[in-house]
Amino acid sequence: MVRKFARFIVVLTVITLSVISICHIPALIFKDIPPPADQPFAEETKELGFFPGNYVIELKKTIGELYHFSDISYVAQGTNVERAIFPYILESYTYSLLLLFVSLFIALFFAVLFTTGTFYLPRKMQEAVKNILTVLEALPDVFVIFSLQLGAIWVFKHTNLLVTEPYSLSGQKIYFLPILTLSLIPMIYLYKNTFLMYENELGKPYVELGVAKGMGKLYILIRHVFPNVLYSFFYNLKYMYLLLLSNMIILEYMYNIYGILQFITNHPSYEIISVALILLTFPLSIVFFFIQTFLPKGVTIYDQKAV
Repeated sequence: MVRKFARFIVVLTVITLSVISICHIPALIFKDIPPPADQPFAEETKELGFFPGNYVIELKKTIGELYHFSDISYVAQGTNVERAIFPYILESYTYSLLLLFVSLFIALFFAVLFTTGTFYLPRKMQEAVKNILTVLEALPDVFVIFSLQLGAIWVFKHTNLLVTEPYSLSGQKIYFLPILTLSLIPMIYLYKNTFLMYENELGKPYVELGVAKGMGKLYILIRHVFPNVLYSFFYNLKYMYLLLLSNMIILEYMYNIYGILQFITNHPSYEIISVALILLTFPLSIVFFFIQTFLPKGVTIYDQKAV
């Protein structure tokens, strides 16, 4: 356990340094050129090229500021008031993180639920569901987000019933539609992949043995097949989190949500971007650490022998 924790700290340090290094890639190809001495009020210009020295200077500067992270500040939008980044960034951060993790949990839950239910359908209907999922998976994420937002407006226009707020006004926090939108896109992907993994598992000898022993379909699916696809869920978790983050950028813009990514857009300095992305990567790293620590190894082998 101690060795795993030490390795986790090393991995977390490497991830942090990698995030900071990636955030500074613009400094490698763009360099700020100060205004001429005779035009002190002119705006800074950017020069395009290859500037490794500028990259190192900006990287050192940001690492030094992160070492004293409580001193990092930004100018509040619409004012000339300078504020410390903490605790103001935490409000946007916790809001975005809540949307991300609730959406991920809902997507996982309904993907497993719908997959289990699909195997009670006739074979032709199962193939039809698979084809529909393939079509839905091909739809652009922007189209799905816009359609749900437009659907909420259409319902309100024709029934005068406001099911949910389709747009955030004056910093208002909305939850239902963003969570529905964020969970729907990964749920389609997980539903299809879980269905394919279940199909693969159901063709294995240990399932046939379970059926021969008189075990019910639901018992086999939940007790034996589902544990065998847990590792696939685990490895898909990284992809799902990145998918949610990419959709979150679009969603915050289209729903006017003031989340962590909107905070970055409004204050695009190297240190603020680094802090925000580090905050977003830490939860996933911690979740992965606990899963790797407590998820029993060899579950597939054990499960097949158990039948």
